[in-house]
Amino acid sequence: MHIKGLQEMMCESQSECTSWIRLFRAFDLDHDGYIPTTDLKRAIRDSAFSFGLNPDEVVTMIANIDQNGDKLIDFSEFCTLMSRVKHLRLRHLMFRAAQFVVPRSKRTEHFDYLQKYKCCPPPLFMVIISIIQVAIYIYYTAESGEGISITGPVPTKSPLIFNPYRKDEVWRFITYMFIHIGIYHITYNVLTQLLLGLPLELVHQWRVIVVYLAGVLSGSLLVSAVDPHVFLAGASGGVYALLAAHLAELIMNWREMEFNWIRAIILVILIGADTAVSVYQRYFVDRVDRVSYVSHIGGFVAGILLGVVILRNFRRHKWEARLWWASLVAFVFFIVICIVLIIAPDMLSF
Repeated sequence: MHIKGLQEMMCESQSECTSWIRLFRAFDLDHDGYIPTTDLKRAIRDSAFSFGLNPDEVVTMIANIDQNGDKLIDFSEFCTLMSRVKHLRLRHLMFRAAQFVVPRSKRTEHFDYLQKYKCCPPPLFMVIISIIQVAIYIYYTAESGEGISITGPVPTKSPLIFNPYRKDEVWRFITYMFIHIGIYHITYNVLTQLLLGLPLELVHQWRVIVVYLAGVLSGSLLVSAVDPHVFLAGASGGVYALLAAHLAELIMNWREMEFNWIRAIILVILIGADTAVSVYQRYFVDRVDRVSYVSHIGGFVAGILLGVVILRNFRRHKWEARLWWASLVAFVFFIVICIVLIIAPDMLSF
């Protein structure tokens, strides 16, 4: 077997070239410098699906590599194949992420969609929103001069935080998600929304943005309705909407979800730990600018109800149509009740 140089082999480093040579020799069982296409198809069949390749695509790829049609892959053609496979790494990561949120029985539909996915638009909402949140946290921490702590600082004068005494500034019902109180708050929300949000955004695209923002809005509306004298900060409403969407998917597809018990334990820990910290900050921290935790509940409700309505469903059953309408009505009812509770005191005061 004639060994080419780095540039001819289309590999990026000597170690990569060496690994390709070893792999070729492992496939070349009779050491004649050729790999039969039938053997190569069989060898990559198991891993092809994880790269988003269906059987027809495998056949097409190898046929395109075997340009002379002799059904034998020499080392030059093998290098071309490996070079093309390298470009499938992004698709491989996409499919691994999709497996995290998709039950086995639904993967055919989801993966058929992902095979056509061209990363345009890319799943960047969670990344961008997280960067903005971290930047704003750093800004207000530096401005306060208090330094990094678990329970502060609380930038009550920020035009972004939800201020219970400025409800007429309606943008605060959404923009409070950019303000975070303490290092734990920002770390938990950013890591959780990236861990859970990116796989969901990959599969459901813009629908996840709607669910996330609906969780943020539902959280602020519920706080304003039932805990009307506290400030509200953090993306917990949106994060809990994502947690609820994952939890609902896990429960409804328990037997088909991989590592179901591990996932359930992780979700319980994430929800329980954050709720405990939020309750502590609400009732046991001695400060007048206390921050509410009720938005967690509002976000969770939005994630459960609106997730059914908005998130992509690749296989629809008859009973799911009734569930869709029931969830939509319940979500609208929830929002209306919150709004009524918010405006009722002002109306009664006249």
